[in-house]
Amino acid sequence: MRSHSTQIPESSKLSWMLLPTKKNTNAVQSTTDVLIKAGYIHQSQSGIYTLMPLAQRVVTKITQIITEEMEQVGGQRMSMPSLLDPKAWKKTGRFESTGSELLTLTDRKGAQHLLAPTHEEEVTGIVKYMVRSYRQYPLRLFQITQKFRDETRPRAGLLRAREFLMKDMYSFDVDQQSAISTFHAVEQAYRACFDRLGVPYIVAEADSGNIGGKLSKEFHFVSAAGEDTVLTCKCGYAANEERAQGRGAQGVNVYSMVGDEDRCVVVPAMRRPNMLKIREAWPDCGELKLEGKMEEVTDLRRRIALAGSSGAHKYLVDSAVNELEIDKIENIKVAQVGDWHTAQSGDACTKCSTGTLESQTAIEVGHIFYLGDKYSKALDLLVQHDRKRLPVHMGCYGIGVSRVLQAAAECSSSSRGLRWPVSIAPYLATLVPLYGNMEHVTSIFATLSNICVNNVRVFADNVIVDDRSYLSPGFKLHDAQLLGIPITVVLGQKFKQSGHVEVQLRVPRLELSTCVAGIDVQGDEYEYRAFVHVDRLAEFLVCALEGQF
Repeated sequence: MRSHSTQIPESSKLSWMLLPTKKNTNAVQSTTDVLIKAGYIHQSQSGIYTLMPLAQRVVTKITQIITEEMEQVGGQRMSMPSLLDPKAWKKTGRFESTGSELLTLTDRKGAQHLLAPTHEEEVTGIVKYMVRSYRQYPLRLFQITQKFRDETRPRAGLLRAREFLMKDMYSFDVDQQSAISTFHAVEQAYRACFDRLGVPYIVAEADSGNIGGKLSKEFHFVSAAGEDTVLTCKCGYAANEERAQGRGAQGVNVYSMVGDEDRCVVVPAMRRPNMLKIREAWPDCGELKLEGKMEEVTDLRRRIALAGSSGAHKYLVDSAVNELEIDKIENIKVAQVGDWHTAQSGDACTKCSTGTLESQTAIEVGHIFYLGDKYSKALDLLVQHDRKRLPVHMGCYGIGVSRVLQAAAECSSSSRGLRWPVSIAPYLATLVPLYGNMEHVTSIFATLSNICVNNVRVFADNVIVDDRSYLSPGFKLHDAQLLGIPITVVLGQKFKQSGHVEVQLRVPRLELSTCVAGIDVQGDEYEYRAFVHVDRLAEFLVCALEGQF
């Protein structure tokens, strides 16, 4: 029978929570397995998960941070339907280009619908219907809603799911200059978001993919669990592997197009041509094949000069070999000089004179795009401005909210359990009473709840009590570690003897000295422990966690 307390609310007691934790196993487990074992998520079917109460608290904190930062740059929150009419998608061409990843259905009247993976077409239609004057721009509209994608092979839990929670914002400006300014303003808001989330991140130049547009950047958490490769340099340059630029080995490789061998791509030796980049110049480019062995520069110049005299070839010459001035050979038809190869780790950085590129595996958690007039032109969203009637310029900005949850766990957890950053932890502290009566527990709960940092009661509604009397002390301590809540306060034997509680701190990237506020601290990079008298508990925690809030 559950008892009711007027001092510790039921919502702050584990006995009232649906928390189906499981015992530890010796097998190596993925972060998805740990999240399931810790009772954060439940797999309903392949690629579809239920967020359990603790995970919902994490998501609530993530969305609160995002909402605050989006509103700081003029974002207005709204909610668009998940069930969409595909007509607008067909007008923009995305219905065909997205292909089998779209989840579609037919209603009883035979009408076709799709489950939205994004809302560019829908929001463009709304603005077209409601906005009548250029004076109503700029607009920045965002939502945090469920999205859907028919993944061929769902994997890695919430990282590659068929249903997911995403923040998507859409901007509308009267001209390109204003839209680019909006892009950079939102980029700064994203940096503020990720600074507050508390997980180290990289901002990388990126390809726009099926969304469209010429300018885009990705936000990544560095993790071995990621599916993206980001190339970075100490000078600050960072780009997705698809977009990165670097200078490689001497010499060149020549690739010809299958079925049209008059067209060739010249790239540095030992480097692969980048089809994403090449198709920007040759949209109809098919498969490329390597022509024999690596060529010497002089041999290639002679070959191109001969080919140029017959007017038979077209070349894309990579700028990494452009110092050869191949494009200046008389009569040669060089289609374009640019970046046509895939950079790799060890290449010289093109943005500085001394650095080399390093490869890092990462999880994409955010992506921002300047779209230009791709959607406004297709859907006839025009604005009368400066005596001209032209398409509105747009941008779109996404953050995978449920993806951030798992990515943060991937970056901070270990074989010993989860560790949540302070800003998004479901609770800041868990109180584990092994000894002591309810009066002691209530007193310490009040002490924790009333801790102030910068005049804010940061622990209010952020303390949970493990009052599950039906569990052994060992199981309670196991759960405290498994759940990854940053602070665990244990009322053990020393509390019974001298009023000292054991404080366990599991905070990612926390570095403490061996003495905090005059109290001895022991531990390693995963966990710190200290025995603190209850009268000094608040003082110790404020000192230990300085800079975390």
